[in-house]
Amino acid sequence: MFDSKNYISRMEILSKDAAESSELVHIALAFDDNYAMPAGVTISSLIYHNSDICLCFHLFVDKLSENNLAKIKELANDIVSVNLYYINDNFQINCDTLVLGYLSAMSCVRFIIPDILKNKTDKLLYIDSDILCLNPINSLYDTELGDNIAGVIPDDDGMQSLIKDLYTINYKNYFNAGVLLINVKKWVKNNITELCMNTINNGKVYRFADQDVLNILLENNTRLLPIKYNTKIHITTSCKEEKEIAPYTVLLHYVTGHKPWYQTFDSHLFKKYLSLSPWKNSNQPITLKRSWLRHYAKYCLKRGKVGTALKFYYLYIRNSN
Repeated sequence: MFDSKNYISRMEILSKDAAESSELVHIALAFDDNYAMPAGVTISSLIYHNSDICLCFHLFVDKLSENNLAKIKELANDIVSVNLYYINDNFQINCDTLVLGYLSAMSCVRFIIPDILKNKTDKLLYIDSDILCLNPINSLYDTELGDNIAGVIPDDDGMQSLIKDLYTINYKNYFNAGVLLINVKKWVKNNITELCMNTINNGKVYRFADQDVLNILLENNTRLLPIKYNTKIHITTSCKEEKEIAPYTVLLHYVTGHKPWYQTFDSHLFKKYLSLSPWKNSNQPITLKRSWLRHYAKYCLKRGKVGTALKFYYLYIRNSN
């Protein structure tokens, strides 16, 4: 018999619930140690913009370092509670379907979260760890889902056009799975967790892994929500794209492999929320790709930051072998 709890080795309550269960806003994230700092910044941005709400974070994690665990514990306060769920080796995903270089099996952990939390809440907000909260989330969380299994935000035209040639689903309703407002009761009743796990491991290759599987299985069972709740942004070295964000954006999603926490991206937004987090004195990772070092060096040189430019040119040359 299928049981999601088989994927969890243990649970750790870092702080007691700050309010009655009915008053809590339940938010879930899933990440490994490599994403602990970005996830912490995501959480810090949520706390910053929702200081009048009792937040309960459910963090599904893998192989956390003691340093990151200590910082996660700092996130809890009088109105913020934190629960940790440790993923074990039973959680296996067909590696052939994780074709995008920045995806890992942890991206599919969202499949099991509603089933694990079914006795804690009837509603759940899942958020990816490459998202920043820029405004209060109460209007999103309070959205009525009716008989729908999830509230979702449509993907952009480019993605929908690509999906048109891959699957037989209604591509115009294809959504980005980075933000999911989940009707937990409906999810459990329709056995979505088991269906997701069976589908992702059925031997087929799904271009966008968990996102494709969710779109296939939840077709005609979602409520489409405004783009402000999952605004996608494609950043370049300067992160000039951040200046074009609409002021009413609630959740900003850094899609593709270009992530703002690398030193080779000049993201003022990420730096703002990093400074509000327990990771504020931690070093940001330098880069993911060697070419980014050269791009950032040129960017700094154009702005008269000669010392920084030389540093990154040196790193670029040193990593040539």
